[in-house]
Amino acid sequence: MYFPKYFYLLMGICVIISIGVVIFFAKRHRNPKLRPKKGEVLLVAIILFMGSGFFSHFTAELLTTDFDEERIKNKMKAAQARGLSDPGGSGVRPDRVNEQGVEGAAAVDLPSDAPDEIKEILQD
Repeated sequence: MYFPKYFYLLMGICVIISIGVVIFFAKRHRNPKLRPKKGEVLLVAIILFMGSGFFSHFTAELLTTDFDEERIKNKMKAAQARGLSDPGGSGVRPDRVNEQGVEGAAAVDLPSDAPDEIKEILQD
């Protein structure tokens, strides 16, 4: 299994903090009859340690990520040129829209309850 670079450091810190929280939770009342049962303490410990593992892995991944702004910009420009990502939200290249408009103008089937303005725009 793959562990990021700072995983063990972060996991150690989280485990120490979790142990402190579990000890505080287990002995939070002076009267032993009012303290949480062993099963409750175990459940809290399991939840904390699982959360520590997730937090450590997620944070370590963020710390080791190679964030290169120029590379990301170049990928976005290349995707836009290929037509995979359009800032307008359509995802279709403008030259392809023009080709479809010429070939399939009559192929647009609109429901009968569509407003007249939309029908006029699509037919033009």
